[in-house]
Amino acid sequence: MSELNEQQVALISAYIKQHGIAQNELHDDLLDHVCTSIERQMDEGKSFEAAFEQTIKLFGPGGLKQVQQQTFELLTEMNENMKKVAFSFGLTSTILLLAGTIFKLMHWPGSAVLIVLGAGSLAFVYLPMLLWHKLKESPRDESMMHISGFVGLTLTTIGVLFKIMHWPGAAVTLLSGMAILAALYVPLFYFKKYKSSANKSITLSTGLVAMTCLILVFGLMSVNRSTNFNRGILLVGAELEDSVDKAANNEALYSKLEGNQNAVALKATVNKSSTTLESFRLELISETEGISREDAKNAKVYLLNGQDNFDIPTHILFGGEGEFSANALITSLESFQTEILQVYKPEIRSEMAAILPFDFSKTYEMSGHETDWETYHFRHIPLSGVLSQLSKMQLDIRNAETQALLYLLSQSAVSESPSGDQGASEAQSL
Repeated sequence: MSELNEQQVALISAYIKQHGIAQNELHDDLLDHVCTSIERQMDEGKSFEAAFEQTIKLFGPGGLKQVQQQTFELLTEMNENMKKVAFSFGLTSTILLLAGTIFKLMHWPGSAVLIVLGAGSLAFVYLPMLLWHKLKESPRDESMMHISGFVGLTLTTIGVLFKIMHWPGAAVTLLSGMAILAALYVPLFYFKKYKSSANKSITLSTGLVAMTCLILVFGLMSVNRSTNFNRGILLVGAELEDSVDKAANNEALYSKLEGNQNAVALKATVNKSSTTLESFRLELISETEGISREDAKNAKVYLLNGQDNFDIPTHILFGGEGEFSANALITSLESFQTEILQVYKPEIRSEMAAILPFDFSKTYEMSGHETDWETYHFRHIPLSGVLSQLSKMQLDIRNAETQALLYLLSQSAVSESPSGDQGASEAQSL
């Protein structure tokens, strides 16, 4: 097989450059193609000069310039299509982030999915495509600026996402991204602009990135406000749990009613209802955190990553008619109130029913719209709020238990007093 020498290859390369082929990649491709064609024709017996002339004729009337023009047109078309695709991803991610932020502020379901999709498409689709375009279109001395901007903005986006979702590593990722932007990208950007003689207008992609950053900052600010709000809820919830533990210590009262069948039935009713509420609590923590129910027993609410998650609690309580649905909870509480009324004498049960803790009739939201009991207390409420509601219900059950025990003790004292009604008559005569 014939092989061209260095002098012949240099001659072909010079010819290509003389005919206006300025792009290095196109020059190398044409050089390889021309050399291969000449070598194949030389194998057939042609001389170098004849093979070279025949190969050049294959490029048509326009010659190499026509090839370059067609290549530029094709690359330009591909570049424009890629820009449109990149812009579509950027616009989509911005819309998803904006919608997710609004949903989160309004406590509507689906906010987490929207924010994750928006931040993910921004960090892993739009920004890499934008970096590719910048590196292709910009001078080599701007590569460091674009790469540092890409890395910094990607880490910042992921950090904000982790912060909003309360995932571990949020602080480190967010600070790393902001440090890269502050220490590398911003100085390089302004230094480049300072050296530039012309003030370039802000491009559409730059404006889109700026708008997305504003949305991320706004979302982060809403997370801070939500965190402060949740901190107050967690404080109330912790105090309620302490109150439940204290109120559950009624053994001294039960010991004074030993053998009393009403007291035995009361204890069974209260324990069953308390166990049911605790099961709801463990199920909510387990599903939201992705841990076992055994681990959920020792979990501290203020340490939970999903303490402001309202999608999973709402799905558990309102997603069906299972063991942990809101309707199952209402049935359990209604059963508790029905059974605890049996402790009291029939003639006062209606009065006692009026002061029982749970009223399942329709209620009104702050907006004035009528709603049912379960929606008012649990739908679209963050996990910390739902757990506080369950603790409040446990405390209400214990308070109702204490009230019933005191009633039984008073009845026992009356029945055990010497000369019962006779003593009361003598007291009236005195």
